[in-house]
Amino acid sequence: MIFEILCLIALSFGGFAGLIALVNPKGISSTLRLQAEPRKPGGFAEFRATFGGVFFMIHLVGFGMILSVNPAYQIYVAAPIAAGWLGAALARLLSLVVDKAENGEGGINRYWVVLEFVVAGLIASVAFAN
Repeated sequence: MIFEILCLIALSFGGFAGLIALVNPKGISSTLRLQAEPRKPGGFAEFRATFGGVFFMIHLVGFGMILSVNPAYQIYVAAPIAAGWLGAALARLLSLVVDKAENGEGGINRYWVVLEFVVAGLIASVAFAN
């Protein structure tokens, strides 16, 4: 039961992050240090859609399914979402090494990579529920 709760907390975090991006694209663009191109309209739709809608719905559906599917099958719900977080963490680690000139000392990326590994682990922890 504790692993299911940890998974649900991590899915809630991801869903909440998506909801913030959905309703406040300027805020998320600042947090992510990305900007919509002023000369090319439509950039905020990308923040709402990709960082908002996709993130929110994947985590929301995962949350609902973890609550409703047979516990023996919960890992099949959690694994793809956890893999996405793990992929983000690994790509960020790669960027810290390969893009050192562009990243400088790494800045906030060092903290984001830890967060992404933790969220991936918490979501995947449902595998230990049985």
